[in-house]
Amino acid sequence: MKSSLSFTKSLLFGAVLLCGQAASAHRGDAPSVAEVKEHLGDYESEIADMRDTAAKIVADYDKGEKVGKRVDALVETWEEVEFHEAVETHAMVLYPPIWTALGGLREAVDEDNAGEAVAEWQMRLNNALHEGVGALKLVASQPAPATHGKDEATTSAAGDEPTIQIIKDNLAQVVERYRSGDSEGASALIHQTYMQRFEGIEGTLIESDADLVTDLEKDFNATLPLLIERSASADKLAAEVKSMNAKLDRAQTILDEAAKNKPSVF
Repeated sequence: MKSSLSFTKSLLFGAVLLCGQAASAHRGDAPSVAEVKEHLGDYESEIADMRDTAAKIVADYDKGEKVGKRVDALVETWEEVEFHEAVETHAMVLYPPIWTALGGLREAVDEDNAGEAVAEWQMRLNNALHEGVGALKLVASQPAPATHGKDEATTSAAGDEPTIQIIKDNLAQVVERYRSGDSEGASALIHQTYMQRFEGIEGTLIESDADLVTDLEKDFNATLPLLIERSASADKLAAEVKSMNAKLDRAQTILDEAAKNKPSVF
């Protein structure tokens, strides 16, 4: 299984710069370029711990131990480390591969005699984490980009009702593209929808239901991409989108309540 994370230096910088300008952090203040530079050592320490943990999990899987819950704990670690926020903010193009590798590893360890697949997913996780730190180092080495205001598509107001519907419509298009054989287009639309639409409303959602945000992050960045990578049936992809739509309905309720409770400035 070949890594999809091969970038030239110039291409990688262009990608992470654009994604850094588009993405909006949701678990606190987005780290600035200066803060990224200051915390590079911390990020390296965090991913070293994650890689060591993954290696121990894989070694114990090879011994016949049940390790699914330990992968779940590793996912929770990924959600909490500062490296997560920095990648999501400044190197968004490398955010989905980390999620996908974690999702693939989680599924693989539930299978018996899947040592080769488990090792492949461990390698992909290691590569994705390594590329993530490399991207952040590249960002930190460059002058801070000028800001010209946030993209309207990523800064939907809390009560912007069409946002959820746009996400649903896009996901329906994902299924149609995939059903017609356009896997690449389906994957691109998933990433675009997450980055340009869902990212803009995460901040409001996480205040009320952090677990819902995490579930949808996994859906966008791991579950759907994995189904496409494995050439799952279009019906299976559609079923997953249907499950996501139920979560998005919950998200709409939260956004509506937030808009209703927002204090007036008058």
